[in-house]
Amino acid sequence: YQRRVRGSVSEHFVCHNMLKVVVKWGKEKYDVELDTEEPPIIFKSQIFALTGVPPDRQKIMGVKGGVLKDDADWKSLGIKEGHSFMMIGTAPENIPKQPEKGTFVEEEVPSIFQPFVTPYSPGLVNLGNTCYMNSALQCMLSIPELRKAVKGYQGTASAFTTSDRTHSLTTALKDLAIQLDNSNQSIGPFMFLDTLRKSFPQFSQKDNSGNFAQQDAEECWSSIVNCLDEKLVDPSKGSVSKIFGGEITSIMKNSESADEPPQTETSKFLKLECHISGTTNHLIDGLKERFLEKIEKNSVTLGRQAIYHKTSKISQLPHTLNIQFVRFLWKKDVQKKAKILRPVSFPMVLDLFDLCTDELKEKLLPRRTQLKKLEDERLEKERELKRKKMADEKKEDTKPEEKQKEENKDMEIEKEAKQDNDSGFYELSAVLSHKGRYADSGHYVAWVKDRDGTWLKYDDEQVIPVHEEDVKKLSGSEGGDSHIAYLCIYKSKA
Repeated sequence: YQRRVRGSVSEHFVCHNMLKVVVKWGKEKYDVELDTEEPPIIFKSQIFALTGVPPDRQKIMGVKGGVLKDDADWKSLGIKEGHSFMMIGTAPENIPKQPEKGTFVEEEVPSIFQPFVTPYSPGLVNLGNTCYMNSALQCMLSIPELRKAVKGYQGTASAFTTSDRTHSLTTALKDLAIQLDNSNQSIGPFMFLDTLRKSFPQFSQKDNSGNFAQQDAEECWSSIVNCLDEKLVDPSKGSVSKIFGGEITSIMKNSESADEPPQTETSKFLKLECHISGTTNHLIDGLKERFLEKIEKNSVTLGRQAIYHKTSKISQLPHTLNIQFVRFLWKKDVQKKAKILRPVSFPMVLDLFDLCTDELKEKLLPRRTQLKKLEDERLEKERELKRKKMADEKKEDTKPEEKQKEENKDMEIEKEAKQDNDSGFYELSAVLSHKGRYADSGHYVAWVKDRDGTWLKYDDEQVIPVHEEDVKKLSGSEGGDSHIAYLCIYKSKA
């Protein structure tokens, strides 16, 4: 095992404290290169790749104290060249077979033994019902500002401690992001998964067969983001609150008493929720329902319970907008979070202007006017090109010098833009979808828009380009057993 370091001119290899050791498993014997600078979970991951026995099922003998622990210090164990380990454990026997045509498998686990090579940012290997985590991570790391902030985190990896799980999870994500940057093959996120389960025991739950159970991808997303929010706090380096943070101003009025003065309050948010009712057809409809609420609470003026109408408006827009479709409701009869299958469309470009306070609308108008002018110029340019009927006309056809002018305009607009959204316009950049009827079953997939505008489907380790129309179908229009959008990530439109 060698770690590849990319240089500006050529690639070279840096060897750490590598030891050649032997791992015995039943009648099998494996030669493994052990890196004493990496934690034991990495060693177990190497054994997993060779034997198919997951790290949590491995019992490795041949060290001081009897059994190798995940937080052990290699230096204190006195491991030397040629050391012999014995591993006890069994590989899972219930890996799903390729489904027959027309059938639906709750969790399709791709092969972990043959790395998937891709020209794009690589996928993440499904380690057994971990598509919920893989899809959340792919959407998360597709956000340039967040990826940069994570990689710039100054903390260093250390043994896991419950008291500082936020540090452990942040460093694990940092290491994973760096791995993804330096590979063109699918990566097994062993270390991050191990840290996630230690940080949040709910992700360690097992099913009746003794295998790790499927989990809710949104819960995984929120758990990770909340940890990052505690560690990535420097606005100059990209804090979570600066990337995802917005503010809502709410006014609550007593509908039964004109004498009671309205109550005004402000609250911060890292995501918005799209509620789905029997009349919700579009994303904006669900957001508006969230901003208009009827609440029953005690009235000091009337001395009894009264009906209040709460009207909310956005008073500060986030740079990157995370929207959750509230698709799962708890059903007592089956003791599961059942899925609302109603189709709800979402736009490629989202305009939140109408959901903003009057004060914020005033601030947004200059940029909106500038963007509208730029869009009008582009449309006029397209009409002009069509009229000329150029021989090499293509969909995005433009002479090199003309195209460069347009790109320069875009760069000028971007340079002027602030960290916060200052127009109310957002472009869809990623979607996390779910296929199935319950949150803790089925399959999760990430759909990410690449830098060049290509949409990519991240189905665990498999990465394939798709059309924009495929993304639009995630509204649920294809039926309840198709992939349906659960989270939508929008970036500020430059």
